[in-house]
Amino acid sequence: MSFYEQQPFTQDNYYRDQHWHPQNPLKHQTIAIIGPAVSHGLREAAHLGYQHALTEAVAIGYLLGRGYDYNTAWKTVESWWRPPGSPLPTPY
Repeated sequence: MSFYEQQPFTQDNYYRDQHWHPQNPLKHQTIAIIGPAVSHGLREAAHLGYQHALTEAVAIGYLLGRGYDYNTAWKTVESWWRPPGSPLPTPY
């Protein structure tokens, strides 16, 4: 491919290219980081239903993306469904 046949670099090309490289560490990093939140959601679904479980798992994932560690994100999200001052459940 010559210089003149190349496509310009755009943000859309960057993100599309990230998806197509199976050896890309971004995939493995992402799965490793959100894995505990996904596991939590699957366990919650058995007891509280899928909508609640997905809401919690996505909220935890969002907080992870904001820089929270997993335990802080989990405690924060669990506290939203508890009366003030009540103890949090034991993590699964």
